[in-house]
Amino acid sequence: MIKVIAPAKINLFLRICGKNNAGYHLLDSLVAFTEYGDNLTIYPADKDELVLTGEFAGTFNSHTQNNLVIRALNSFRQSGGCIGPLRIVLEKKIPVEAGLGGGSSDAAALLLAINEQSKTPLSQHNLYDIGLKIGADVPVCLARGCQRIANIGEILTPHDLPKIGAVLLVNPRVALSTKDVFDSFAHSKRKSGSGFGGPLSTLNAANLVGLGNDLTETAASLVPQIKICLDKLTETNGVLAAAMSGSGASCFAFFENRDAAKITAKQLQNMGYWTQVTHILQLKTQADTHPF
Repeated sequence: MIKVIAPAKINLFLRICGKNNAGYHLLDSLVAFTEYGDNLTIYPADKDELVLTGEFAGTFNSHTQNNLVIRALNSFRQSGGCIGPLRIVLEKKIPVEAGLGGGSSDAAALLLAINEQSKTPLSQHNLYDIGLKIGADVPVCLARGCQRIANIGEILTPHDLPKIGAVLLVNPRVALSTKDVFDSFAHSKRKSGSGFGGPLSTLNAANLVGLGNDLTETAASLVPQIKICLDKLTETNGVLAAAMSGSGASCFAFFENRDAAKITAKQLQNMGYWTQVTHILQLKTQADTHPF
């Protein structure tokens, strides 16, 4: 039995740098992970089985036809990784289609866990190849830590993130398709994006967030609650910085301390938003791992 966490990711900034020849948007973004995430419990079994539990299990079923966890497991075996049949219990605590990388993080967490148990483990390079074929966010979820991502998500550069007291995650309980946001952005007036964000070494957390998310205006036009949430966060006392994560609809805010974050979380809960107070994930270690 193996227990692992699939941490929620946040994009401190996300800037569009044009498109490649295949039509995919090129990105410049800084990604960090939180201590909060989905839980995976993996058991040896007679046949493969995925069991969904948790607050967002029903949403996950209705919005995900081709499950990333099962795709990751199949791709691992197809790439030469040896692992027997598994029963995977996935507790969905991260909202689905929310800009927090839940599905990608689930897939990455599974790949990392089964690779440690495999008699024929794959190289890091092979895992990243599998990840990129599954989804653009999976390579950075495999890397964990704080990473600056470039191109379509496969070029990663580690970054030392300044200390942050607490993180508030907020979601309006509205699923928002990444494809819909990018398609809408491509037809907007800002379709060229802001371009490369420049050097980061001298920037504090607020300055990093201040580099902006080029998808915010487009996402808010599809889900107006995003603007309401950001307006609430930016006017709150004790907030160091606030922004939308990824393609939305989730937002986040950095606070000096957890108490201030919890007060704002309660206010947003009363407005109907899902909230979670957490911290930036500092360690890559997986807390509870027992070999099969």
